[in-house]
Amino acid sequence: MKGILGKSAVVTGGARGIGKGISIRLADEGAKLIIVDIDEDAARCTAEELCRRGVQAEAYKADLRNITEIDAMVDYVYNKYNSIDILINNAGIQIREWATDFDEEKFDFLMDLNLKAYYFASRAAAKYMKTQEHGGAIVCISSANSKCYTSKRSPYNISKAAVNGLVGTLAVEWGRFNIRINAVAPGYVLTDMVQKGINDGIIDMQANFKVIPMKRLLRTDEIAGGVCFLASDEASGITGQTLFIDGGWSNCGLPED
Repeated sequence: MKGILGKSAVVTGGARGIGKGISIRLADEGAKLIIVDIDEDAARCTAEELCRRGVQAEAYKADLRNITEIDAMVDYVYNKYNSIDILINNAGIQIREWATDFDEEKFDFLMDLNLKAYYFASRAAAKYMKTQEHGGAIVCISSANSKCYTSKRSPYNISKAAVNGLVGTLAVEWGRFNIRINAVAPGYVLTDMVQKGINDGIIDMQANFKVIPMKRLLRTDEIAGGVCFLASDEASGITGQTLFIDGGWSNCGLPED
């Protein structure tokens, strides 16, 4: 895709699952990657895998619930490459529990990672992007649950709906600086975490397939394709939008648990 080759790109939660798929696709497009993860070993393994493919990639450990660590991460990338061109806010967590049982500690933990980290990472990157003639591109990972609400996921649903609002409002503030910010909202994607949920009986995909028009799980590369499109110059006129890549199920809803 036009406009990714040679760009510096940060992927949070980039060591596994959807994040790893995004890292791979950005690498294939020629980006210089910083793979951020709380699991430094996993980030290093992914970076080494990409380096063996002939691309420039390195691991960076950060706890994204800590604003000081977020700022240090962005400073590191800018000082290394003298630019920060692409930021992918991907790291996140889902906790399934009835709202009446969801305590404050779990709520704050989820919101800190799913929403607060996205806001402050975007803010830190934008401070540098504002000084760049070409601006920059930010893509946040939302969820189809931001539109299609299901039980036992209330804080998760709220956090992802807020991500859609975050990209809309920051697009208004930052468009004048040629900073674009968008979101991708995946449906069910075949990752190790989802496969475990299916194996453990937590996720009933046969029931879900009844209201998913495409009747299948998505692949990580399908999500990565949408993310890279929004990060590329192909999407130079797009900002403040949420792209649903969900096999159609956000139009139908999901069966109750």
